[in-house]
Amino acid sequence: MISAEKNELTTDNAPRKDWFLQFLVNTANKSQFELTITLNVGGFLVSGTLAGVKQYFADFGADFATSFDAGKGSEEIKATFQKIGDECSCVSNAEPAESPSYIHLKDARFFDAQGNSIQGNSGVWWRGRISEVQGFTPGTLVRPATSSAFGK
Repeated sequence: MISAEKNELTTDNAPRKDWFLQFLVNTANKSQFELTITLNVGGFLVSGTLAGVKQYFADFGADFATSFDAGKGSEEIKATFQKIGDECSCVSNAEPAESPSYIHLKDARFFDAQGNSIQGNSGVWWRGRISEVQGFTPGTLVRPATSSAFGK
């Protein structure tokens, strides 16, 4: 049975976006809320810290601007990315602001389905479509000596 108000479905017609993941992303977008999280995306695992859209664009812009010489556009690039983040709602025109379409992770690392780290893996900024996330769990994926692969 389907309830359009709460996007609750039985097993047959799963929604394209997880309402709970959207809630977490919306909370991060509206505040300084952060959560370590591991996402299942296209058969790979993406593990990092959920961050808001403003932080994503500000920090990504600052990182991107380091490729340019100081005084030769780097400050303008940082300001442009900052403005994008300040004005971005990360939703399509057809969606209310509470239904974000994108998720942003800082210090993202990538793993195969068995939890093996992708070679050359280092923490990076990552932006992905919420509709492409098949599942998630709180916590980051690490390869400790213990039997559990998930840390806090």
